[in-house]
Amino acid sequence: MKKVFYVLCPRCHKTEIMKMAKRSAVRRAGLWWKSRLFVAAIALSYVHAQDMSACCDKALGTCRSVCEKISLIEMATDANMLEESLPNIYKFCGPHLTEFWICMNNTIHDVMSGSGWWGRACCALGRSTSCRHACATARDENSLGDCRRSDEIPLFDCVKRQREAQKCCSQTQSVACHMACREVLWRVDQPRAVSEAKSRAIEECTDFHDLSQCLLQLTAPISADTTKYLSCCDKATSSECRVACERVLRRTDDTQEIFEDLTADCGLPGIVDSFWQCFLRKSAAPGSKDFIPLDVAKLHCCLKATTKNCRDLCYQTFNTGWQEYWQKFYSECISDPQELNMSQCMEEVEAPCSLGCSGLTYCSQMNNRPSTLFRSCNAQADLEAHMFVAEQKLSRSVTVAGYPVALKNSSQCPIEMWKSIACALHVKPCTPKGYSSLLCAAECSRAVSLCVEWGAGGGAGGAGDAGAWSLAQDAPVSAHALCARLTPRDPAAPCVQLQDFVSPSSEPPLLTAKEAVTSPCAGSPCNATQVCVINRSCLRGGACARYHCIDGCPLGESNSYIVPHGSWVRVPSVDSSQKLCFKICKCSNKALTKCQPLPCIPVENCNLHDTVILNGAKYYMECNACVCLSGERVCSRRACGAGVAGVAGGAGGAARLLTGLPCNCPPHHLPVRTPHRLFPNACLAKCAGATDAEIEFGVRGACASATCPRRHACLPAHNVCLSRLQTSCPQHVCVNTMSCNTQPAMPVCDTDGRTHANPCHLVMSGRKLAYWGQCLEGCSSTGTVCGVNGVTYSSECAAWAEYVSVDYTGPCLAVGPISDVMEPKCAFDRIICPPLKKPKCLGFTAPGACCPRCGGALRILYSKKQIDRALYGINISASVINLNNVLKALDRHVKIAECALRGYLTIETEIFVTIESLLQNPTDLQMQMCVLEAEKIADLINRESALITSDLGLSALSYALIVHSEPSRGAFGANLSILTVVVSYVSIFVLR
Repeated sequence: MKKVFYVLCPRCHKTEIMKMAKRSAVRRAGLWWKSRLFVAAIALSYVHAQDMSACCDKALGTCRSVCEKISLIEMATDANMLEESLPNIYKFCGPHLTEFWICMNNTIHDVMSGSGWWGRACCALGRSTSCRHACATARDENSLGDCRRSDEIPLFDCVKRQREAQKCCSQTQSVACHMACREVLWRVDQPRAVSEAKSRAIEECTDFHDLSQCLLQLTAPISADTTKYLSCCDKATSSECRVACERVLRRTDDTQEIFEDLTADCGLPGIVDSFWQCFLRKSAAPGSKDFIPLDVAKLHCCLKATTKNCRDLCYQTFNTGWQEYWQKFYSECISDPQELNMSQCMEEVEAPCSLGCSGLTYCSQMNNRPSTLFRSCNAQADLEAHMFVAEQKLSRSVTVAGYPVALKNSSQCPIEMWKSIACALHVKPCTPKGYSSLLCAAECSRAVSLCVEWGAGGGAGGAGDAGAWSLAQDAPVSAHALCARLTPRDPAAPCVQLQDFVSPSSEPPLLTAKEAVTSPCAGSPCNATQVCVINRSCLRGGACARYHCIDGCPLGESNSYIVPHGSWVRVPSVDSSQKLCFKICKCSNKALTKCQPLPCIPVENCNLHDTVILNGAKYYMECNACVCLSGERVCSRRACGAGVAGVAGGAGGAARLLTGLPCNCPPHHLPVRTPHRLFPNACLAKCAGATDAEIEFGVRGACASATCPRRHACLPAHNVCLSRLQTSCPQHVCVNTMSCNTQPAMPVCDTDGRTHANPCHLVMSGRKLAYWGQCLEGCSSTGTVCGVNGVTYSSECAAWAEYVSVDYTGPCLAVGPISDVMEPKCAFDRIICPPLKKPKCLGFTAPGACCPRCGGALRILYSKKQIDRALYGINISASVINLNNVLKALDRHVKIAECALRGYLTIETEIFVTIESLLQNPTDLQMQMCVLEAEKIADLINRESALITSDLGLSALSYALIVHSEPSRGAFGANLSILTVVVSYVSIFVLR
């Protein structure tokens, strides 16, 4: 090893190095240039180590080729690697490459200086290049400054295991024992210790009791009762597998050894393989029950607490300590004005705001307001408001926001004023932004001055009076304190204007059923453990049901928020280190089960050059919207100041982006497939991060290359995965064709418009799959259409089944330039845009699409790291977190039956969501309702509502940008300007 240290140690004493140089001269020629290397190394001995690739960039020719074959990670983890590589470096890298040798000298010196750190064995697990480099040159765990724990979870888990191993082997002064222990425990990606090495270590360390005990604990095999698995051997598909199964189960109880023997003789595990399914079923602990807090949804509200005291009280109350803490929590926190965000979150979980109100008798002035949001428009709230006013008439005192209040007589306090207050406090209208049901400060001041009876010390003052209410209380309460509980802290925050609800609505009554705006799920028509789902194929009633009740799981005993079966829910857990910690649980059998912990996330701010961006803050980088999420910057990726020449952006913009597409890609439509999704052309696929090896040209059938087991049939199933960590993103389903009647319900629609209970029935009937799900009404089931996502569908119904809007009739032919302007984007004779449902409606032209449409539209940015953490934590399949499930969960928040949610993953890797009217000739009000539903969803996402953050898939949605606008003049015409067309086509040929 000395010869290595000579060449690569600039900090050695000069005389010692010269002695070593003379000894080395006997073994090698070329001493003349090594002495030059020494001088250069001494001169720049304090240059920092660099990554190996940076050193290789300073070399030329064969030297560079030899250098590029050396791995810094292998050098750090394998002591022999450097010895094997040096002869070639000496041979091909001459002394004139001074910068190269200085770089190599310092880099490898740092590698060698930390060679005693056991964490080196984990360096290959680092995800980022900078982190792996930091690990390879680190001397201890504190040197991993370039590695973020939230991003490098496998690396830090490995380092932790190695730290435990080092601590164990350090409990001896015997070199032989230490080396034997080290040989056993210094291992990464090895499922279990080598038995011979373990035996040797136990023998060498017999005299060291503590070390022997921890050695046995760290290498103990995971044992199991193997007798319960013997019946699984009968399900083996071959005699060799069956014999091997019985042999290994009778020989050992080491689960790792059993797994290795079975995979050798029976093949790798498969979910659809009955042999392996048997092992999975029997591995589940019978009767095991996951611990579920009292109220999962309200635990998410605890994260919004301002003070540590209220956050802790909130966790204790809704976790397990309701009986002990609820009174203290409600008196100290819910009534505290600085905890308004948390208390409003609690209100939203108990009763989310929804559009429209009707059917009230006492608070009838609230009726006929279809475009206003209400939290509690129901008969119970109406009755409570009536009783509230009746109590005032009898006793001239009521309790408001926890305070007893004495009131003036009706001649001084008009009854209509008090009625409007009572109805506002109980029916709870909500503001369009922020979903606040709090009163405006001016309204509260006016009510106090008109209706409150002051005592001798208070006088008839306004809201700013310091006087006390004329009631016997332990602590006199000021008017300011009362209004603080009823109004927002921020004077600029949204609030409810009482004067808007004193008189009946001025909106004209709906004359016919066709003009109606309906909410079939209003009033919670299903039972306490069911979710109400609108049937949008039945808009006008009749023989069909307007809604369906499906089984679900309530997220708390004290709220009505329910998630359907199959949903994955995030459950917050307490962490003493102030990190965000969650476990996820699946809703099944009307309860949350199969809970698994996720890695904790440190609450960090973001750094942007010299600026610190606070966690949760939203900001812009040029034209791109961004949000900081626990240290991650989630930003849109649109080219700024650019557009199609002659249309937008001016001459400078045209120079930067001629085509109006990411990476200046051409607008032609030549579809390619990648493992995670389809793209209109190869340029856009590469721009989104796909490699050449991942791109498959042409669109083959999903079942063309699929392999299914015996007695299974392949059916195509389009799937869009949202993370590149999802190594498996299947585009097909293997359908078991045995025992169709016993298979779970999974409706599918055939090309004849007939719904089958499950895919098995479809296959066995000999029919052809049209799309997954119930057969839809109100759409065309024939005729090829192009979706706004650039995918050609067999019919409009097939596009709708995947939540995709139709761009135009016929196959997809082009990609439209991207902008938020509502206008036609493609000028092809064969592309005929359908007319707008209303000439001057609010609407959009979807990114990459050609035609404008009416409706509300959102660009949603999502956190890929959030999805990656879930994938790492539970190794769930693509069927759990994918685009379809995200859109399905968002659709449940659209309460207006006449509006439908659509969405797709854009070529800018954003989720574009629209809410459009299902009616052919909607009224202005019906169009407005769909826009308001879109804005409601944007508000839920941007406020990080518990209704969003509690869902595993929706929790990744970070920032929603409202992009619907009024149509440009071009939206009424059929074509773009000639200049636009010319530039688009010229760019294609130039880029080729």
